[in-house]
Amino acid sequence: MAEECTPTYIGRVRNHFHGKWVCGLCAEAVKERQERDPDLAVGSAVEAHAALCQRFNSTVRLNPKLSLASSMRDIARKSCQNRATGTSCTASGNASASACCGAGRAACCALPYV
Repeated sequence: MAEECTPTYIGRVRNHFHGKWVCGLCAEAVKERQERDPDLAVGSAVEAHAALCQRFNSTVRLNPKLSLASSMRDIARKSCQNRATGTSCTASGNASASACCGAGRAACCALPYV
């Protein structure tokens, strides 16, 4: 809170984020998104973050248990995809995540704790 919300400051923030008034936390999230995908424009990164916030507000806040189940599903999916690019799936000949996580998943990258 060291910086006051003067009209000049507000103008700078809006110019940088294509007319959007973005808080400091969201600004950092947008910067991080752009670091992960350098070809992404600022406006697109702001829109992606706004969509993420909308999804959070419509799921997590309304039904935390359902959100936890969805998050666990996403973690398991990413884990399997990471394994598909690692040694466990490529050693058995399944190089793609779709082949690995399909019907033959138990043969190449079974999740030990699921």
